[in-house]
Amino acid sequence: MNGASWSRPLLNLDLRAWRELRRRHPWALSRQLELRCYFAGGMLSALGAIQQALYARALQELELRPPLFLVGHWRSGTTLLHELLALDSDFVTPSTYACFNPHHFLLTRHAALKSSRSALRPTGDVEVRPDSPQEEEFALLCLGAVSPYEAFLFPSALSQVPRLSDPDRFEPAQARRWDRTMTWILKATAYAGGAQRRLLLKSPSDAFRIAHLRRLFEGARFVRIVREPGAVFASTLRLWESMWRRYALTTAPTREVLIEELLRIGLELDIAMGEALGRLPARDVATVRYEALVSDPYRTIAAVYEQLSLKEPAGWRSRIEAYLLLHPAPARSATPSDQPWRARVENGWALLYERYRDSRT
Repeated sequence: MNGASWSRPLLNLDLRAWRELRRRHPWALSRQLELRCYFAGGMLSALGAIQQALYARALQELELRPPLFLVGHWRSGTTLLHELLALDSDFVTPSTYACFNPHHFLLTRHAALKSSRSALRPTGDVEVRPDSPQEEEFALLCLGAVSPYEAFLFPSALSQVPRLSDPDRFEPAQARRWDRTMTWILKATAYAGGAQRRLLLKSPSDAFRIAHLRRLFEGARFVRIVREPGAVFASTLRLWESMWRRYALTTAPTREVLIEELLRIGLELDIAMGEALGRLPARDVATVRYEALVSDPYRTIAAVYEQLSLKEPAGWRSRIEAYLLLHPAPARSATPSDQPWRARVENGWALLYERYRDSRT
């Protein structure tokens, strides 16, 4: 891996982000890769300094409306839910361009978002454009905040995903930096898209930090999405393997180790998410089943609006129908039954199966 990793595609991490990563993950890398990372990081940091100088005052004065966070396990349907809710013009979401170029997107967004280019995600299932709704987690990573997505680059960090997700478990200085970075991302998104609009955010990692987000952004609300656990596990396994093929800078663990880690992380995520949401007022939480969202998107989302007392926009059904004509909802696939890990998932994720059966929309 090390011999060829110098030419692998890189995420746009600035200089501070690379330094922090290397401090936490001091694996040996090729000299060419190190030089490439630090040179590119320095350029991005310089752009970030210019952006900060131009926009710091405007962002400091900006007041955010309470965000709406979409939470759930990876591959549970958060992306589909995010894209459908983003059709409501009252919401503003971080764009793919902003999340992968947070150092300069305010400077360059007008030209970049006119681009018609698109690409498939590494998982090969969703087409992404510069203006597509995206996870703010990538912006956190690129700006040097602690993030579980460090594990895409350094696979050994997979075992630390829960701890790397929750600022309440960080060192105090890391937690303060995370808060500043997250607040900056949200304010910059609102500034670019309209401060009067409500932020719509999606990152599975947020399921580990619900209590922290609620303190940081008073009045924040949450929509949890659940999906048949066997399908979630199969898709998550493919996610990590595909991301490592593309981005890993060091050797990835064996599939057996990956399976064990995903079982542990999934259970921790569900427990943390369930406990945190259970402490919130019912009016601030809604639950969606992925299968219901696919089979009847309008009715499912209308139930979310009713639960959260949100005003349904005019022409809502027609917007969803127009979107699905261009992006047909994925066909429901049977849960893999012949996989060697199936029995282990049913046993290890018994709590998730129970939560899935009990969920209602």
